[in-house]
Amino acid sequence: MNPLTRTTPELKNRIKTAFVGVTILVLLLTVGGGIGAVVVSAVLSIAMLFEFSNITLSLSDLKEKRFALMGCSWLLAVLNFWMAGGEFALLITFFLGFVAYFLFTADRHHGVELKTHYQELMYCLFGFVYLAFLPTYLVSLRQSGFGIHWTMIFFLMVWANDIGAYFAGHKFGKNKLYPHISPGKTREGILGGAAATLVVAILYKLIFFSKLSFFGAVFIPIVISVVAPVGDLAESFLKRAFDKKDSSSILPGHGGFLDRFDSVVLSLPVMYAMTRIFGAV
Repeated sequence: MNPLTRTTPELKNRIKTAFVGVTILVLLLTVGGGIGAVVVSAVLSIAMLFEFSNITLSLSDLKEKRFALMGCSWLLAVLNFWMAGGEFALLITFFLGFVAYFLFTADRHHGVELKTHYQELMYCLFGFVYLAFLPTYLVSLRQSGFGIHWTMIFFLMVWANDIGAYFAGHKFGKNKLYPHISPGKTREGILGGAAATLVVAILYKLIFFSKLSFFGAVFIPIVISVVAPVGDLAESFLKRAFDKKDSSSILPGHGGFLDRFDSVVLSLPVMYAMTRIFGAV
């Protein structure tokens, strides 16, 4: 039986969830402008950190630590919008805050638990940079020159990469890319994703974004085609390390927010760098 036929129920769920999610996302980012980008950034960060904390944290104060992570991610998104250019100062401030919080709650944990408590500090610091700080580049991207075009072409490229890799992998996939971390990923899927990303970028340039050079319309999707799968593998690495199949089951057909937006998170700062390189800020 054709693999695509076997996965039809899953594919239907993916399409339904994607349609609702994409509609909400596009409306917020186009009509909502900078505020919409803040809302998207904050919601994604909070959802992904909720899943991340459930995967990595295990001590009795998990809920308290999760609340601290999620609350600080929301605060970072809001403050970063009102303090343009102050994102690194905010990051350092939150870094010090987390260290202080874990230090002064260390007396709750004794013996082996104290070591785990310290390890959870490392997890939280990494999770905050990865899932709260990196998503703030969505706001920077949306508020840049031609921000609406950069934002739309970015999401279209990431989605095209994912869809192209999915279908090319199912149809032609034979050579595993990195089976130890992500058994389902194939080299053929990566190439299919890259081809889809390139086509989408060129079409968007021709139809909507004439200010983007042809070189940029070719170079940028090539870069994204490399970074997006790395983002996917990084999240697979996390799940493999903690023996999890999906980050959650909140999004039918997609798993969790972390499963769905892993490529987006890691690609955002790279995409923003592309806007700086091609002089559209």
